[in-house]
Amino acid sequence: MVQGKATARGLRIRVLGPFEVETAAGPVDVGGRQRALLASLAFSANQVVPLWKLIEHVWGEESPLDVRNGLQTLVSRLRRGLGADAIETTEGGYLLRATAEELDLLALREQVESAAVAAREGDTGREYASLASAVRLWRGDPLEDVASPGLRAEAGPQVTELWFAARERMLDVDLERGHGPEVIADLRDLTARHPLRESLWARLMLALHRAGRRAEALDAYRQVTDLVRDQLGLDVGRAVADLHRSILLDDEALAAGQPVTAQVPRQLPGDVRGFVGRGDELAGLDRLVSGAGGQPVVISAVDGAAGIGKTSLAVHWAHRAAPRFPDGQLYLNLRGYGPSVPVDPAAALDMLLRSIGVQPERVPVGIEERAALWRTESAVRGMLVVLDNARDSAQVRPLLPGGGSVVVTSRRKLRGLSARDGARHVTLGLLSPAEGLELFTDQVGRDRVAAEPDAAAAIVELCARLPLALRLAADHAARHPEWPLSSLREELADQRGLEVLSVDDDRDSDLRSLFDWSYDALDAQAAAVFDVLGLFPGDGIGRYAVAALAAIPPSVAGAALARLAEVSMLEQRLPDRFEPHDLLRQYARDKAEALPGAPAAIERLVAHYVHTAERARYHLSRIPHRMPIAVAGPGVPVAVFADDHSAVAWFDREIDTIARLVLGADEHGLHAQAAVLFQLSWHYLNLRGHWHRIVDMGEAAIRSATAAGDRFLRAKCFNGASTGYGRTADRDKQIAYCTAALEIFRELGDIAEQGTALLNLGSALNWLHRFAEAVEPLREAVRLYESVGDDLSAAMALNNLADTFAGLGRYEEASGPAQRALDTFRKGEEPARIVAGLETIASVQAGSGDHRTAAATYREAVDLVEEVHVTRSAVPLRVGWGHALHALGDVDQARRVWREAYDRCLRDGDETAAEEIRALLSAHARSIPG
Repeated sequence: MVQGKATARGLRIRVLGPFEVETAAGPVDVGGRQRALLASLAFSANQVVPLWKLIEHVWGEESPLDVRNGLQTLVSRLRRGLGADAIETTEGGYLLRATAEELDLLALREQVESAAVAAREGDTGREYASLASAVRLWRGDPLEDVASPGLRAEAGPQVTELWFAARERMLDVDLERGHGPEVIADLRDLTARHPLRESLWARLMLALHRAGRRAEALDAYRQVTDLVRDQLGLDVGRAVADLHRSILLDDEALAAGQPVTAQVPRQLPGDVRGFVGRGDELAGLDRLVSGAGGQPVVISAVDGAAGIGKTSLAVHWAHRAAPRFPDGQLYLNLRGYGPSVPVDPAAALDMLLRSIGVQPERVPVGIEERAALWRTESAVRGMLVVLDNARDSAQVRPLLPGGGSVVVTSRRKLRGLSARDGARHVTLGLLSPAEGLELFTDQVGRDRVAAEPDAAAAIVELCARLPLALRLAADHAARHPEWPLSSLREELADQRGLEVLSVDDDRDSDLRSLFDWSYDALDAQAAAVFDVLGLFPGDGIGRYAVAALAAIPPSVAGAALARLAEVSMLEQRLPDRFEPHDLLRQYARDKAEALPGAPAAIERLVAHYVHTAERARYHLSRIPHRMPIAVAGPGVPVAVFADDHSAVAWFDREIDTIARLVLGADEHGLHAQAAVLFQLSWHYLNLRGHWHRIVDMGEAAIRSATAAGDRFLRAKCFNGASTGYGRTADRDKQIAYCTAALEIFRELGDIAEQGTALLNLGSALNWLHRFAEAVEPLREAVRLYESVGDDLSAAMALNNLADTFAGLGRYEEASGPAQRALDTFRKGEEPARIVAGLETIASVQAGSGDHRTAAATYREAVDLVEEVHVTRSAVPLRVGWGHALHALGDVDQARRVWREAYDRCLRDGDETAAEEIRALLSAHARSIPG
């Protein structure tokens, strides 16, 4: 490992026992939260630890108000004590860069790995020496003096198990050498300190038996049997029970010094250079093996897309875990996906049996007999078996051993193995941005990345954070060291990623070939669905959108999507929500280029969104949209909604795609439909407070309506866009758009839409505090709405008029319109409007000095916000409620409500509002936590 500047300063961090830190200047006192932070970084040394995980390890569930600043403060203090470059800041987290000389945990791992290498080479002496060096590093329970329950639960068992694996392998070597009597005292001490670790009891029994102390060996069995039964309510595991029987029978195979009749296979491919990330997955595999208890065999099924790093993870973990499996490690590529025919299970069994020393003449002909012999032979061995690149569960099931552990990798989710054989799934996703950058940097070099950090970060994203793609991109950069990274970024950004990341001389590493092999294994319907995904403008897609693109029933589309997810060509994160990563999306776009009928497919897709948005809007607003929409044609599925909750949920899922269809009207040419789609989505956008999106979509819709030559639709879009400008502080444009809409509607003679334009104009003037000017437009809006019988819209105008009177300080005059509006809202079918009415009533009550009633009204509105999805009001209502409580003298309760508003701003990413509320908290408190 490369020595860093920290080594020159003599940095030493010891975590394998009492937590200790020292530099060349002497011991450094690191306590409290600084210790928890440094411990978290140390247990993931040389890997980026995400901010969320550090916060969890340092504070648990009691994080301060400004937790990120608190974390930065702790890092700064550590840097002052350890050196400015001891902890690196990365995108999304922090990293402690250390060597085995600096961190005892790394030394432990390094010595265990050295022992595994020696074992594979048959050098038992070197293996034992490395194991002894590893064991000597242990000074006591790690993290015992670190105040981080989360870190202790997450990391403590992993490192303890690693030490145990080394210690037990040392004992095994001693027993193999005939040194049983010498280790009995150690084993008695270990079993006393770890009484439920059956593997130690088994070694004690064997050592006693070999020392001629058979009665004591049988007594040890009785002790562990009683302990396990009394404390766990279980019988001892099979290994201990089998050993007990062998001792009773005085089996000659237990004698020391017996010649080894079977070879110990060490078949793992070389470990992965520069392995990055996957800490949670590695820990999960460790837990599965550590918590096996009496299970005869532990099955871990690792699935994920082509190039995601399944084999790398399995092989890397297998090398780390090798000391736990003294009887060997087997590796077999089942060739489930690739240019070759998948390995037949019968042939695979033949290879596995020969690998453990079964003579060819003993291998049966039939597959069932081979599988039975394999289970029998493997049941008495502590082996690890890696079955790589499996096609399906049927290929794997006959290969499951009778004991030990199995790791299976496949692009397919092997649900049959979990349902019938108890396999635990480990699904690999893409690397985080920080992990992807670390992998790329490791391959390209820190100097080049430091010279062009933005280009490097962009390359990571353009490679979809796919490990294989990142390695190929790094190889491309390394072959052209004189080229700037920006040139590679431009190549990848020019939709040429799959070409840039191709490898001519190794199809196993060629990204397009890997995708082709997955694609070629699809059935015809799934392949057809994958093809049309290249036409989809959004990210996540559901069965209705696929049905529209492919002109098939939604049920058929859903089944095809599920099959694509099963083979990891799509990821399913939510029900009916599927998404390929960016490189697979590019692969789908390449497929879609050759599709006949692509324009018709896009037209069906837009029609699906228009008609479904119309149905969803009906649940949010019963005011007619008054736009002519043709009946849905054949092949256009339309979703149905049971209530407003399901309608809002649909918009939540689909709004990104809807926005892209509206903004991309010039590309698909469906201008009228794009403008209509914006209008149908406006009520949802308004409820959620998506003001910037209203502006962007509204401007595109205005252009589309103009291109379609539809003046009515253009004026509607002016009205819709104006509300977005009102909330993004461009009041002049809001008034200009309201005025433009009003002029067109007057020319068209549309009274109801004139009312809407006047309503929006009055609202704009209110926002500008030009209350006196707002009175007449709002009164005129009320009159126009009432003249056409639109009581609900008239109530909205009355509610805004009440806001106007409140702004003028005429609270008594405001009370009447506000109450009339709220009464109408309560009678209507749009509960979301009740929130607006309550907010106005509460502000009038507070302005009149009735703070107790105002607080109760605000509370009612806050309780209703989430139920009716008016999330735009969640923060301002809490701010008003807090003021009412403060006016009543209930400062603590006011601060609690303001804190809720602050947390909501942080969650929504509204930094401006968050800063305003933080100032509010500061003004009404002596100190602020964090």
